[in-house]
Order: sequence, then C-alpha cells, then structure tokens
Amino acid sequence: MLEGMKGMRRRLHVRRRAAYLLLAALLLAPSGDRLHITPARDAASDYVFSLVQWHAANFFDKWVHLAWEAAVGGEVRRKERIEVVHDYLQTSLLREKEERQMEGRIARAGGVRAANVDRISRDVLDELRGRQRALRPRAEEAELSAVLEDEGFGWWGPLLFPPVDIKFARMPTMIVTSRRDKIERLERLLLQPDLEHIKRGELEDTLLGEYGLSAFVGDLAGLSTYPTLVTDTDSLRSIMRTAAHEWLHVYWFFRPFGQSFWSSSEMGTLNETAADIAGRELGDAAFARMGGDLKDNARRYQPQEERDTQFTEMMRETRRRTEELLAEGRVLEGEEYMKERWWRLRLGGMGFAS
Repeated sequence: MLEGMKGMRRRLHVRRRAAYLLLAALLLAPSGDRLHITPARDAASDYVFSLVQWHAANFFDKWVHLAWEAAVGGEVRRKERIEVVHDYLQTSLLREKEERQMEGRIARAGGVRAANVDRISRDVLDELRGRQRALRPRAEEAELSAVLEDEGFGWWGPLLFPPVDIKFARMPTMIVTSRRDKIERLERLLLQPDLEHIKRGELEDTLLGEYGLSAFVGDLAGLSTYPTLVTDTDSLRSIMRTAAHEWLHVYWFFRPFGQSFWSSSEMGTLNETAADIAGRELGDAAFARMGGDLKDNARRYQPQEERDTQFTEMMRETRRRTEELLAEGRVLEGEEYMKERWWRLRLGGMGFAS
C-alpha cells in the first residue's frame, strides 16, 4: 500500500514537472531584438546585449535539470537546496573578490612576473568558476515558488505560470536616453555586462554630440526576461527581492496591467512601483523561509524614502527645479544645475540650497 502511494506521488510529481515544462515553453518566443536603427543602437552597436542569443543559450537549462531529477527520483531536499544557494552565492563573492585582486596584482607586477601572477590567479578563478557551474542548476531552485503558491499566484491551483526560473549571471548594463529640453525617457537598450566606465562615458558623449540627447549607462540588479536574470553578487535577501520583482513583471505581462507598461510613462512608473512594493514583501518571505533573519541589518533594506528622508527630499527638489528650468527653455542652465547637485551628492554634501 505504501509503495503504491509513493509510486502515485512520484507519477504526479513527474506530471507536474512536465506541465511546468509545457507551460514554460510558451515563453520561448521572446519579443526579439529590435532591428531598426535608433540613436542608442547606432552609437552602441559594438556593445549591444542580444536577448535572442541569451534566450537560446539559457532557456532550457533549468527544465533539462528538472526533467533529469524527476526521471531519476533525485530531487534535492529543501534543506540541502538552501545550503546550495548559500554556497553558490559565497562562491560568487569569492570569485568577484579574486578577479579584483588579480587585476591589482597584475597592475603592480611586470614582465614575466606578471605572467606568473596571471597564471596562478587564473587557476584559482577557474576552480571557483567550476564550482559555480556545478552548483548553479540547484542554486537557481530558490524558495520563491513556494511563497508565490502560498500567496495564491497559481493559475490552476498551485501551478504557477510562468514558473519561477531564476538565472544567476553577470548582469548586462543599460543605456537610457532622454531629450535635453524635457525629462522624458526615449529609449532603453541593453549593453554587454561589465562595460568599462571609459566606454560608458564615450557613449554618453557620442549621443550628446551627434544626436543632442542626454544619455546614461548604468548597472542592473535584475532583468524581467525569461528566465529571470538576477545578479549573483548581492546579499541573499536583496537577490530574493530582485527575483520576485522581476518575476512579477513577467507575470503581469499576461495581464492588462503589464501589457499597459509601455502605454504611458505613468503606467510604466505604476508597474515599477507595484513590482517594487510587492517584490520586497515576497522576497522577504522567501528569504525568511530560507532561514534568513529579517531583523538583521534591517535598516539597510528599508525603502530609500524611509531610510534617508533627506536624500529623498533632495532628489524631489532637484527634479522640480530642473523641470522648471527646462520648461522656461533654460536647457544649459538646467544641465549645469543637475551637474552641480550630482557633484554635491558625490562629495557627501547634503546641505543643498534651492
């Protein structure tokens, strides 16, 4: 009798995994990379990050892994899976630290000595990267699915669509453009990870000089593609928040709320705000399920407006004053004002005068 019940549960488990795979396959067709030439795409053509290629290389990784586990009956127990996540993230931090140290050692060495330093450091890095590759398939199986099921996000009972699929990787960067005479986002374009700061400055200068556009190249913590792309060099609590935030964007993509994201800047802001608020709650719940202490360093994880009210007020005042100057046609004055506020912030000066 017991063997029969175990066999039935095993078959149901396999069927559930198969249903996940079938549903997730519907997400394989991405929106694609835009083919028409835009100012940002023209200026950054050598550094564009291709989502199509990324999907082709990564989409089936998790599902192959889950199919194998279901077939051999070797699903990792929950406690062991949590330990794997912590081990993977620790390895990621060690890898990042070793890369920085290697760059410093090579810069200080020279000639044959530099080559020896490089060889030794690369051996260490190869070992760390190999450990990452071994841990990654299980590390990406986080506790977020269970939290979402408990909160009623399933479409058919506990069945989530899209299923949670987290991919740890180095994040692409993003270039954002705006008109100079009005704060208005015109274009966002994904660029290669770890783009050097000198290249970022060159791209921003090119868009300003050749197209008359303001531009900024920044880093990302997560990306609402599928699988959900999340940095692996942040704290576990932040990673769970980011994963929840980005999964919600994919979840809403199949609903009017998410489909209205691009209809106006207000709807885009509303989507981001909702994902931020709900992502914090869901991510914290997943973190707590993994044994995390929500009281540990709690202030760090407060929303920016609660953690630093002076900074928030400064940013609001900067936005208000800049929009006033631009509305009056004083573009150069507005740009100089923003530059001045930026430098004061960088230098740690919070005594801003309006």
